[in-house]
Amino acid sequence: MAPPRSRAGAPLPPSEIVLGTTLPMSGQLARFGGAMRQGYERAVDEANAEGGLRLGRRRTPLRLEVADNGSSGDVAGAQARALVQGGAVALLGPATPQLSIPVSVVAEQLKVPVVHTMTPIRAWQGGNSSGWAWSWDVFFDEVRMTATQFETADLLDTNRQVALFTDEEEDGFTMGGLWTSTAPQHGYRIAYHAEFPVGCTEFRSQVAEAKASGADVLIAQVLPTVGVALLREMAAQGWRPRLAFVEKAGNTGTFPEQTGGLANGTYAANWYVAGLGLPSEEEFIERYAGITGGVNSDLGAIVAAYTVALIVVDAMRAAGTTAAPAVNEAIGGTDAVYPLGRIAFDDLHCCAIPVVQTRWEGNDMVLVSARDGVLPES
Repeated sequence: MAPPRSRAGAPLPPSEIVLGTTLPMSGQLARFGGAMRQGYERAVDEANAEGGLRLGRRRTPLRLEVADNGSSGDVAGAQARALVQGGAVALLGPATPQLSIPVSVVAEQLKVPVVHTMTPIRAWQGGNSSGWAWSWDVFFDEVRMTATQFETADLLDTNRQVALFTDEEEDGFTMGGLWTSTAPQHGYRIAYHAEFPVGCTEFRSQVAEAKASGADVLIAQVLPTVGVALLREMAAQGWRPRLAFVEKAGNTGTFPEQTGGLANGTYAANWYVAGLGLPSEEEFIERYAGITGGVNSDLGAIVAAYTVALIVVDAMRAAGTTAAPAVNEAIGGTDAVYPLGRIAFDDLHCCAIPVVQTRWEGNDMVLVSARDGVLPES
């Protein structure tokens, strides 16, 4: 769509700057979408409170255009295309590789920058063997993340046998492969590995086999409803491993409520929790913990999304324009401290943030292992 022009033929400055995002506001990943929207909206609201983004001599207000992809990758890709064709000058990512990869594909095709978060890096990189040119990702690296389960398990006395539950999507394949290949390096053995279709909620036979394996450690990478079904089946069969890591599902703020309390004492990787000393930590916890129901990954999703939106806004400010090539280049030059920590991208368009392990205690996720695998003394 050509920009409007003055009578002299020069392009008129835009009346607003549109940032587009396709989020899982419904479906399996709805909690992620709702939290991320709050973070994106805060960044846009703050810029508009200053009169908008200054590009040249004038300030232009920002507008966030949000579409609900229903937790569908196909829908996310189609909506990303529609957002750009409708005037969005940049995209803010959804969550998880199954949604972020289709959006990245569209960004590459239309040559519009997109910055993701809540999307593990290795699985996202696997979506394009040639590498991304217009897409960026700020989140944890699965190599470091998968090591934290074994390092945390070392805190307890177990038989070092692991039962692995992974679904057949990007995160499941990537993390399942890493847990399997690195377990011996940490002194653990995969005693049982269940692989199943995305969304599977019937685990009677798998739990029976996992229980029979004698494994003291459960590691699962599953969607929220799948995690609920898994914990319920474990309770029904009386299988109580010493440690239960329920990744992705365990990063949902309502997980304890959804499981009827069964999630209490389970573990999940995290990137934002009380005690890390990240910038403005106390302010974010005070402002959002009541909204998210506790200090949990929903709060972390707000902070991550807020950071991503600030990166894009700062890139436009640094570029002095909303022209996609200049903004994309400015994003690549990011090197600054944000609420999620210091952000600087590598040659693969990634910024790997520290990852820790947390345990559900009531409605809060409590720090168990410190950043970068350094364990507490007690």
